[in-house]
Amino acid sequence: MASIGKLDRVRVIVYVDEPDLGRVAVGMPVTITWDAMPGRTWAGTVEKTPTQVVALGTRQVGEVQCIIDNPDRDLLPGTNINAEIRSRIVENALTIPKESIRREQGRTGVYVLGEGDKIAWREVQLGTASVTRSEVTSGLKEGDRIALTSDRPLSRGMEVTPIYP
Repeated sequence: MASIGKLDRVRVIVYVDEPDLGRVAVGMPVTITWDAMPGRTWAGTVEKTPTQVVALGTRQVGEVQCIIDNPDRDLLPGTNINAEIRSRIVENALTIPKESIRREQGRTGVYVLGEGDKIAWREVQLGTASVTRSEVTSGLKEGDRIALTSDRPLSRGMEVTPIYP
């Protein structure tokens, strides 16, 4: 028994979280990486957007079909890949880690390091986002220091110990 198919172009199913589906459209560029071949990338485009949202473990996702060029035929069918669908590119954007964003009393903001190593609440407006980072369109400026999630809940006026990279 054998499976026969052309491998110079492969169809890839990308599971996109429900909140991000509205930014995905047919024809958008896709980049694929595979952990088994570090440093290697494959390019393609979104071929079809989902018609429904389905459960995938604890996530609600849409199955986005992509066509990927595989000229060397080294991307194998059935593999688990990493995918990036570029819905928008913003040049020189101010971005912050998503885990630093808080929602309090219906407002979106972050805790910033102020005078005397005390944190203060700052409301922000967000723009484009990736899986790990969000663009800040107003409320912060370059050089502002923000607080990340810790094992203790953060609150206004709390004194913290800054850690610098």
